[in-house]
Amino acid sequence: MIEIKQISFSRPTKEIFTNFSAQISPTGATLLTGANGSGKTTLINLIGGVLKPHSGSIIINGLDIKKLCAKEQAKIRSVAPQRRIFDLAFTVNEILEIVPPSMSALHAPDVLEALEIRELADLKVTELSLGQQQRVSVALALIQAASYYLLDEPLSAQDASHQDRTLDLLSMLAKEHGILVVAHNSAAFKARFDAHISL
Repeated sequence: MIEIKQISFSRPTKEIFTNFSAQISPTGATLLTGANGSGKTTLINLIGGVLKPHSGSIIINGLDIKKLCAKEQAKIRSVAPQRRIFDLAFTVNEILEIVPPSMSALHAPDVLEALEIRELADLKVTELSLGQQQRVSVALALIQAASYYLLDEPLSAQDASHQDRTLDLLSMLAKEHGILVVAHNSAAFKARFDAHISL
């Protein structure tokens, strides 16, 4: 379980969280919603270890992430950011090979199939459309062996067909993993999630 315990976090000009608490189940898909600027991406970055709360704690599977190094954190959670920047002209295959076999999930082939990544394998990632790049980014997160997957707006650049395929994939993975998804168009997706956190 991910336990968010009374965290506080602020930017120089804005308080984002004050004594905020929530829980994310070790299985099932949780939808994270809120108005622009409410802290959705900030919360993903706090759980993902990119940011540290000013007070409070985040416990994953009984472990305080403040006490874990980046490599240890990577073993328990994997993150797909809202916008992953692909600056170098690697092929999609070369991008996915960043994940070594020892860290690859058993469900990796299912991810590549569901997100239709195989057909992009030999293309340069810099030449893909925004939607295709987003699918590569999500695939890169989901092929890693982890207990939890944190996905920030993974559907924003997808057409209806790919949204459905992604949601079907997440439903399958949620049977054995905890999944947290930020989705701006929440009304269309609420029925597909097991829990809901609103900021």
